[in-house]
Amino acid sequence: MLGGAEYMLILDRPFAAEKLFNGVLAMDPKNAHARDGLRRAKLAKRTSWIFLAHTFGNHYGTELEAYGGGPSLYTPQGKFTFWVGDGFFRSGGATLRKVTLNWFWDTYYKNFDGYAYINRTFYPDAPDRTLYDFKGTWNRRPGREYYSVFGGQHDSFLQNDVTQFFAPESLGMVEQKILIHNIGAEAQIPLGKPIDFIPYYSEYYYTDNNQRHIAQGKLMYRVLPRGEAKMPIFRIGAMYLSDSCKFGSGIYNCPVNFHSVSVNSDFVIVTGKYRFGVFAQYPITGTSGDGQFPFNGRFDPAETLYSFVNYKVRESQEVWLKFLGAHSAGFSPSAFDVVVGTTVRF
Repeated sequence: MLGGAEYMLILDRPFAAEKLFNGVLAMDPKNAHARDGLRRAKLAKRTSWIFLAHTFGNHYGTELEAYGGGPSLYTPQGKFTFWVGDGFFRSGGATLRKVTLNWFWDTYYKNFDGYAYINRTFYPDAPDRTLYDFKGTWNRRPGREYYSVFGGQHDSFLQNDVTQFFAPESLGMVEQKILIHNIGAEAQIPLGKPIDFIPYYSEYYYTDNNQRHIAQGKLMYRVLPRGEAKMPIFRIGAMYLSDSCKFGSGIYNCPVNFHSVSVNSDFVIVTGKYRFGVFAQYPITGTSGDGQFPFNGRFDPAETLYSFVNYKVRESQEVWLKFLGAHSAGFSPSAFDVVVGTTVRF
């Protein structure tokens, strides 16, 4: 029970942690670990404030610099967050101011997790837009087996519950207000003790009448942990990707009949003091797809790297960083996205 309570604190679920610590104290009122855990759970229930800075760039010459922040409120129904962001979007020789209002809701019930996000973006010199994202997950075996459904409205197909702030790919996408509706599902299914099978599928519907589907399947072998240990997690494996649009585009990346195979690896470690993860993908197949420049549906597969780190400076403050990069020597999407911030409880 103590281990479960500590895990709830790591997941930023102080009400669940408090319930478990109180359960231990009901059986053992003098348990020092549970008493200290209860104190930390009460601290974690305080309103937290997040301050962040964000930068983005891609091969279209698009750049974004932004900053912002706001409070997170903790309730038995989950965490509610409101952020305000301000910054500048640069592309095609133009500079546009970009102001965002962002609402988040992270909730859970037993083995179910829920996430919802609503964004209102204001461009004084371009069309405003409303974006949203949602995801629901059933954790059949927490940490090992899950089933998720997700969807939303975005202005970059790379936006999801992890990378909410990816900028639109080009000035044309912003000025023409090209939005993308998507719906999809993902799962992680154990195939024996050491192997995870991770299928993913999503359909995208663009407001310029384009359509896209992305299907992928991963097989990952668990090198770590060993024995009864829970951390760290280290996996290596392979992924097949199918990515196809109805037609190519000159203002955003949209391959037609693109297929690739890559070698993948990931490493994650979570403790009470810090969280760190890195996810890498390296293609082993070459150019794929149909089409001709400038409406090009033919691309070279990209190497990608995603990493995050959270470090607890003290009980009331955490600093964190997220990085995502994609690179290809040929004709393919190339981009980087960096968000750095701090979370403080007063």
